Amino acid sequence: MTTLITGATGRVGRKLAAVRGAKGDRVRAFVLPDDPGREALERADVEIVAGSLSDRAAVASAVAGVDRIAHLAAAMLWGEGADRELFEQNIAGTFNLLDAVVEQKVELKRFFLASSDEVYPSLMAKFLPIGESHPLNPYSFYGLTKETNERFAFYYQRAHGIPATVARFALTARSEEILRPDGWSGRFLFVAPMRQLFAALGRPEAADALNSACPSDQESTLLLALDEEGAPYEFHMCDVRDLADGIDLMLDNPSAVGQVFNLSGPSQFSYRTAVEALHEATGMPFVEVGIPGQPIRIAHDISKARSILGYAPKRDIGSIIEDAVAGRS
Repeated sequence: MTTLITGATGRVGRKLAAVRGAKGDRVRAFVLPDDPGREALERADVEIVAGSLSDRAAVASAVAGVDRIAHLAAAMLWGEGADRELFEQNIAGTFNLLDAVVEQKVELKRFFLASSDEVYPSLMAKFLPIGESHPLNPYSFYGLTKETNERFAFYYQRAHGIPATVARFALTARSEEILRPDGWSGRFLFVAPMRQLFAALGRPEAADALNSACPSDQESTLLLALDEEGAPYEFHMCDVRDLADGIDLMLDNPSAVGQVFNLSGPSQFSYRTAVEALHEATGMPFVEVGIPGQPIRIAHDISKARSILGYAPKRDIGSIIEDAVAGRS
């Protein structure tokens, strides 16, 4: 069996390549020609096809003869001027991939599409926990590309019989990223990146509260964020190892076809739990701040993935911090 992974040099792609390789699959990676992560994949005996999703000839070469496709590649960009590149890479690129499968009559056992909780989006949820039936109302163009790609995948299933399945990823990170303000998970638990987030969301009063509580030069200060009643913020994320296991199940389980699943960690956690544990484990200072306005409350319902796929994520916030401090990821 051959599994093609796009975005194979990313955190999720590398882990998934190792999981599929350990199961005996031949793994093929579709990577950009100048991707610095290419050599590590080659050392792991992964077949490399170099090219971009805009190169139809390269895409045709990548899909030829594969049994499964895990489509992880996507641009993650925000801000002015990003929309055109997001369209070209995420929407047009996904179209080229699906179109190549049809054109070459590739007999796939599974087409997996990586989507995102940005389609809801989680930061603006209408109710909690967020299940797959939550309305889709993305506020970023990135989220819009993911919603569009979901529609592409299931259209190609209806029109051409491609066995598609979709996972909406929670924020996903390697364990060590929780120790860094610039890590995907750490950016929600440190003062400096949260100040930037509030400014980007048009919440100057929240950013001002952080300015008053912590000088801007203290980049490594943890933030124990509280709402106006003193209750801590809550977050839900996923360790990359759990996510790779969930994708692996979706690539193999026939019940995944035609379905959308939330993939996230075992449960949400409070900022108090996370920040106090990080402080105790590392000695990093933290500041407790009451923040005006709508608090962050994120909780994903993963019961569908648990019941249909047998998805059983193992890494809660305590074990993620323990692994980060021990250097495991």
